[in-house]
Amino acid sequence: MHKMAEVGSTIYLDHQSAAPVFPEALEILKQYAIEPFSPSSLHQRGIHSKKVLQSALECISAFLGCEETEIVFTGGSWEAIVLGIEGFWRRNASKGKHILTTPIEQKPILLLFDKLKNEGATVSYIPVDKEGFVDPKAIEELSTSQTILCCVQWVNPEIGSIQNIQEVANLCFNKGIAFFCDGSYAAGWVPIDLKRLPISLLVVNPNQFNGPKGVGILCVKKGFEIEPIIPGLNRDFGFWGGSENLPAVLATAKAAEITSQLFKEKIEKVSYLQKLLWNDLLTHIPLIALNGPQLGFGRSIQNLNVSPEFIGGESQVLSCDLKGIMISSGPSCIQKNLRVSHVFKAVGLGYQRAVSSVRISLGITTTKEEIEKFAKIYREVVAKLREMSIGWKKYISEQAKNEE
Repeated sequence: MHKMAEVGSTIYLDHQSAAPVFPEALEILKQYAIEPFSPSSLHQRGIHSKKVLQSALECISAFLGCEETEIVFTGGSWEAIVLGIEGFWRRNASKGKHILTTPIEQKPILLLFDKLKNEGATVSYIPVDKEGFVDPKAIEELSTSQTILCCVQWVNPEIGSIQNIQEVANLCFNKGIAFFCDGSYAAGWVPIDLKRLPISLLVVNPNQFNGPKGVGILCVKKGFEIEPIIPGLNRDFGFWGGSENLPAVLATAKAAEITSQLFKEKIEKVSYLQKLLWNDLLTHIPLIALNGPQLGFGRSIQNLNVSPEFIGGESQVLSCDLKGIMISSGPSCIQKNLRVSHVFKAVGLGYQRAVSSVRISLGITTTKEEIEKFAKIYREVVAKLREMSIGWKKYISEQAKNEE
């Protein structure tokens, strides 16, 4: 597996919050961040910049299976999401006011829809089952002649659900509805070929395939029009104002190149480690539940969201952190503001199980030794916290009475 920089003696299992950057991508980022390169300039460095930018575009378009002219770079995945959804709404609202989405999209997306409601949009929410899957037939039932856009996330970063994007995209295409897909947690982990998938607007987060932070990608398929949020002047990047972030774009291309080369090996390795870890936890920790789909085709191989009964998620995170292990509790972007996430509410997860949940997310740097060490320490953490839990003591007492 690819050599990555080590992070002390800690064990990092929070890759879906932020992933380490490939050293090769980091070197490119440093080189072009320090030196004065600009693709807009006419001098020698400008000409060189334009050439390497074109090469990067070719690499990224091959990675995603799209045309080079369909790629728009932004200052991050959230900016790409806003540009895709709000930009489409501004340009196409005259054609219809109805939008479809799911209740388990990332929270800022749902807040964006609240904003669009104030501008005249009507939003219908496609229901999800207890594992977070949408029923594509519900899209057909909820759509009307006024429906102009359907937004469905590819991979849910909290509970790991992988939607059947092919079916959803085909359905929207057949009904003449533009399809926006938040692929922030999909690229680099599931195969993407936009030549085969009728996705109108796709958002990609390069950091999730070990590219740099601070850059996002919006793929706008030919034939679909969006309104610039920040007007741009460049012909190729006219949807987003400002000069091209050349260092981040080149580093993204390098990360895409490496990911393509290692894709099969990475998937096999991380899938194995996910199964290894879950089997260990399930065997050694009583009353622990897996939130979201079972391991397999419908679940992200990066993600294990588990709930050991009778202890809180935050206490688990802090206890593990004291032992040099990093996991998360709640959605990474808003966990300080929410006690029970909107995703857990949407899938009908009970309050106690929701507040006891933690997310363990694996990545390309995760090793078998780390998983085995984490499993041992995590078992000890759960046992220690349960010793202080009134609910656990009551449960043990009741079990003892039943055995008498």
